[in-house]
Amino acid sequence: MIKTLAIETSCDDTSISIVSFDGNVFTVEKLLAYSQIDDHQKYGGVVPEFASRLHSEKIIAVLQNIWRDEIQKTDFISVTTHPWLPGSLVVGKAVAAFLAKHFDKPLVEVNHVYGHLFSLLLERNVHDIQFPLVVLTASWWHNDIYVVDDGKLSHGIAKIENGELERKEFGWYHIARLWKTLDDAAGECFDKVSRMLGGPYPGGRWIDDKASCSHKARKVHKVESQKDFEALIDLKTWRPEDSIDVSFKRIFLSHDWYDFSFSWMKSQTSFLLNELEKKWIPLTEELICDIAYEFQEAVIEVLVKKLLRAAIQYGAKTVGVAWWVSCSERLRAYLNERGVHEQMKWEKVEILKDVQFLRPIKKIYSTDNGAMIGLAGILKWMENW
Repeated sequence: MIKTLAIETSCDDTSISIVSFDGNVFTVEKLLAYSQIDDHQKYGGVVPEFASRLHSEKIIAVLQNIWRDEIQKTDFISVTTHPWLPGSLVVGKAVAAFLAKHFDKPLVEVNHVYGHLFSLLLERNVHDIQFPLVVLTASWWHNDIYVVDDGKLSHGIAKIENGELERKEFGWYHIARLWKTLDDAAGECFDKVSRMLGGPYPGGRWIDDKASCSHKARKVHKVESQKDFEALIDLKTWRPEDSIDVSFKRIFLSHDWYDFSFSWMKSQTSFLLNELEKKWIPLTEELICDIAYEFQEAVIEVLVKKLLRAAIQYGAKTVGVAWWVSCSERLRAYLNERGVHEQMKWEKVEILKDVQFLRPIKKIYSTDNGAMIGLAGILKWMENW
């Protein structure tokens, strides 16, 4: 049994957790957090200086909910040290360093991105997950696709011939990153488009709700009865015909399939709203729902198609989605429907018919949380075994 106390303060969540591993399951024994979302909402996003100040004010209060004996029983202290907001990170590192010295424990530094990457393992039997595993990490800052192999190297990493790709050993796993975000990530676009349409920060849940109220959702979800329709959508916001083109162009970057670029999604929204204003077309609730629907479908289609293309190329046995965007109910439905196979119309997509789709077992594990840092800390700790 390995046990660690983990601290996460990379952005706007002050989180502390105790995680243990018995050789089969990473168990979250305790998870505490203070979320700064309400504090930053009036600014429309995270203010770095304000975030670091709030971490300083709240971290001791969060830590006080963990007994001294619980800390003493841990084997080491894990802490996020990179990447993200320097001012926020230094608060967690300072507290972790103090605890390590006071309790005479080793200190393990953890990469925040790897925490999210391996958050899929939390509270799951690691021996039940088949490899290679292809994972999309989608957040406010980053969209990356990773190939993960177990110690046996199940041919996923072996198929990668590009020597410029980032490859590392992490615990008993081997990971390689298949390129990255070129500009804006999906999470940032959700927040910015939400603001353009008059919604709140963060905008993911709001856009998801608005999209589900679009009359176009009726076609997607194949509602066959009036009762089903009323359960899905408010009849007062339904428009029988759509006379305004609010469709979004999908940006796939044909020159390099695994890079992402979502800045054009924000631009398309801005151009559309300007066009509506020029034509004196009011931004009604119905129109907001339609724009939210088209925007969300465009972003998710790009994410899923790139992810599944990588899964096909590298022979994935398991496909995962982690980080903030994995909370999207539409993304979950898109992957679970298996109707995605029909929409993509690829012959090779049949290869994925037996693939297992995963996302963090609890929504809180998709956020910035101490549990994933504890898991990543344990994996890194085992590198020295």
